[in-house]
Amino acid sequence: MGTLGAGVRVAVSLDEVWNLRGGIDVQPVDIEVSESDVDFSVELPTPALWALIDWHPGGGGFRFTGGAVHFGRPLAIEGAPTEEWELEGNEYTPAEVGTVRGSLGTQQSGPYVGLGWGNAAGPGLGFALDLGIVAHGTPEFSFDATGPASTDAQFRSDLDAEAESINDDIPSLAQVYPILNLGFSFGF
Repeated sequence: MGTLGAGVRVAVSLDEVWNLRGGIDVQPVDIEVSESDVDFSVELPTPALWALIDWHPGGGGFRFTGGAVHFGRPLAIEGAPTEEWELEGNEYTPAEVGTVRGSLGTQQSGPYVGLGWGNAAGPGLGFALDLGIVAHGTPEFSFDATGPASTDAQFRSDLDAEAESINDDIPSLAQVYPILNLGFSFGF
């Protein structure tokens, strides 16, 4: 379990200090959020595919890890206004807006660096900890809507301005995604 969901890894020992690992994580839940008179359902990025190499200096449990993570889809939101929605000083009814969809796009794949504990390629039951970051580039938020206003130039401009306002609020640290994974291993 970790910051990218629940998953499994398979490890292969190359020698006493090097392991190859691969795996997949999925996000089993969606999050509900209310913002600016719109109730949004947030779908987190899933699945995440991992390709890693571990270096265990001295052959023990402590490890340095490098590799790559591939994200299956970006973070997505969907919702509908519950009352008039104000964008850039203009008000739009729920019927005009319809369903609002948004996504927070990043690079689909990024390099991973981290450290951890546990030698998954070793025999028996063990504890596993990973702490690191995935560099996925600058996130960019975008909006779309399904209602009749979606073809209106003023509404499109207001919706784009709202997305740009959100993009301006995204901190520069958002170019990396923090990773914390806890788990158990069993080696044969």
